[in-house]
Amino acid sequence: MDNQNSIKSYYYQLIDIFNEDKIGRLIVPDYQRGFDWSQSHVDDLWEDLKYYLEKEINGERDDFYVGSIILKEPDEHSNRYEIVDGQQRLTSFYLLCIAMRQKFKEFDKHNETRDIDRDFLNIYDDELEREPKLLGTKKIREFLRFISKNDWNNIFPSKENYPDMNGNTINSINRILKTSLQSHQQELNEICPDKSYEKTLISLYKVIRRIKISVLTVETFERAFYLFETTNARGKALEPGDLLKNHLFRTIPESKRDDIYERWEGIVEQSCGKLILMLKHFYYVQHKHVQKKDLYRKLKQLDDSETLLKSIESYSKFHFLMHKGSFKDFEEYFYHDLKIFEHSQEEKKIENIMLSIRALRLFKSELTYPVIYAFLTKYSELIKEESILKDKNKRRSFTKQLITIFKAFENFQFINYKICSNKGNIIEIPYAKFAGKIYRSKDVADFLTNIEDLYTFMRTGVNSFNIFEDEFSQISYLDDKNRKLIHYIFHKIEEYRTGNLVKPIFNPEADSKLYDIEHWAPKDLTTHSNSQEEYAEYQEIHEKIIEDDLIHSIGNLASCHNTLNQLLSNKIPRVKEVIVKENKNSQNLIINNYLEDFFIDNGIWTSDEIINRSKNLAKECYEKIFAIGENVNFPKITDQVIEKF
Repeated sequence: MDNQNSIKSYYYQLIDIFNEDKIGRLIVPDYQRGFDWSQSHVDDLWEDLKYYLEKEINGERDDFYVGSIILKEPDEHSNRYEIVDGQQRLTSFYLLCIAMRQKFKEFDKHNETRDIDRDFLNIYDDELEREPKLLGTKKIREFLRFISKNDWNNIFPSKENYPDMNGNTINSINRILKTSLQSHQQELNEICPDKSYEKTLISLYKVIRRIKISVLTVETFERAFYLFETTNARGKALEPGDLLKNHLFRTIPESKRDDIYERWEGIVEQSCGKLILMLKHFYYVQHKHVQKKDLYRKLKQLDDSETLLKSIESYSKFHFLMHKGSFKDFEEYFYHDLKIFEHSQEEKKIENIMLSIRALRLFKSELTYPVIYAFLTKYSELIKEESILKDKNKRRSFTKQLITIFKAFENFQFINYKICSNKGNIIEIPYAKFAGKIYRSKDVADFLTNIEDLYTFMRTGVNSFNIFEDEFSQISYLDDKNRKLIHYIFHKIEEYRTGNLVKPIFNPEADSKLYDIEHWAPKDLTTHSNSQEEYAEYQEIHEKIIEDDLIHSIGNLASCHNTLNQLLSNKIPRVKEVIVKENKNSQNLIINNYLEDFFIDNGIWTSDEIINRSKNLAKECYEKIFAIGENVNFPKITDQVIEKF
C-alpha cells in the first residue's frame, strides 16, 4: 500500500492528544460543520464522568473510553493536526477544561490552574507568547481563542472586541459557547459547591487526563475526506449536507476553499434550518424523488462541483424567499433575477402571487416549492428565449399561467391539506415527478402539457365535499393555530363577494394588527355591555350556544377591523346588527360584506343559525372560492391551446 494512503492508529489518553510530544496542536478544518454538542451529549458525558470520579475517589482506577477520532497529519502548510472526525467531542472537552481552569481559580489552586492551562489549553514559547492548542470550527474560532486565555475573566467578547463583526453574529457565537460552558459549570458547582471539595476537583482532573481515545491519523486530504465520508464514529452521525460540503471541498481547488466555505454558509443560512429538506427539493427539480439515505450519492452525481454549487445557491435563494421573503424581495426576484415582469404596472400581479405564497406558508405546504421553482425557472427561460412568444396573442395566453398556477396550488392545498389534513406523503412523490418534468420541458408546448398534467392530478385528487364540510365545521377560535387561518378564510370570502378587496384582512406582514376576530354571539355576555333588558333577552339563548359548544365555532366568527370590533364588543347580536347597518356607509368604520351573514329576520342569533352559517361557508368555499374539480372553473389547458404552440 502507498505509504501516503496508510492509516496509523494509536491508543492515547486525552492528555496525550494535547501533548506536543504526541499531537499537541489541533484545528477543526473549514469543511466541518459547526460546533453543536447538545445538552443530551453533555449530560451523557457527565454521567460517565461522575461514575469514574466516584471510582477515583474510592481508589478504584478504571479506564474511561470515549471512542475514536480521525486526524489528518500536519503538512508543509500547517503545524496542526486537522480533526476529520471527533471535533464535537474534542471541542467539548476543551470547553470542559476551560470551565475546570476557571473553577480552580475560585479555589485559589494556582498550580492546578497553571497545569490544566498548559496541559490542555495553551502552548507558550520562551517569551510566553500564547497559542491555543485547539483552534475550533471557523465560526467560533476567534471567540474560543479569546476565552481560552489564562487570564480570561468570564466575560464573553463584545462589539468592543470585534468592532467589524455584526452584533447578532457576536450574540449567536457567544450563545453557542455559553450554553456548553454553563452546562459544565453547573455540573462542577454541583460536585464542588465550595472550597472543602478541592480534593474532588483534583480527582476529577485526574479522570479527565486519563480518558482513553483511539486515534487514527492519515497523511493526505484524499484519505482524510474518504474517512470523513465512510466513518460513523461515536458522536453525531454525518448528514448528507456534511458529506456534500466535504465533496465540494475535496473536488474544488484548495485555493478556492475560503470562497466555498462562505458560499456554503450562505446556502445553510438560506435553508432556514431545513438544509436536508431543501437539498431533497433541489434534487426533485433536477431529477426525481429521492430518499434521504440516497441524497448525497445522487446529488454529487448531478454535475461538476462548481456547477452543482451554483445550482444549489440558486435554489436556496428561492427556498429562503418562499419561507421568509417580503413583497419587496419577490418584486426584486421577479424583475431582476427571473426577468418575467417588465414594468411596475404589473405590481398587482405580484400582490396576487404574494397572497398565494403567504397562504402556502400558512398551510406549511413546502412540498409545493420545488414544483413552483421548476415552473418559474422554465417559465423565465421560455419567456426570454422562445421566439414563438414574441407573438402578442400567444404571449398573453402563455403568461396567464403565472398567476394561475399559484392559485391552483393555493386552492388544492387549502382543501386537501389545510382543512382536510391529508398526509403529505400522498403528494410528495407526484409533486417531485411534476417538478422534474416541468423543469426539463423542451419547449412551450411541452411545458404547457406538463402543467396540464399537474392540473389534472389536482382535479382528480380533491377531497369530497362531505369530508371538507366536516373538517371545515370544526375550525375553532380556541385553537391558536387557527387564528391566522380564520383571517385568511374571510379575506378570501370578502375578495370573492366584492370582486375587489382594497384593505387586506389576511396580511402577516402588516406592521400592526388591523383585524381582530369577532364572536357574533359574544364570548362574554355581560350587563356591563348590555342593558338589563338586552341581557335578559339573550341569556337563555347564549347559555344554549355555550352548552352546544358553538361560541368559538367558525359559524359564529368573522374577521373584523379592530375599531369595529371594539364597538361591538360583548353586545348581544341584535344590537350588533343595528350598529353594523347604521355604519354601512360610514367613512370612519370598515364594514365587510360578509357581516351581512348575521342579519336574520328576528335578530336572534341561535345555535341553529351558527350551524347553518358554518355549513353555508363551507359550501361557498368548496364550490366557489376554492373550487376544484372537473365541473368547475378550475385551471385547464386544453389541447387546442397547446396546439397553438
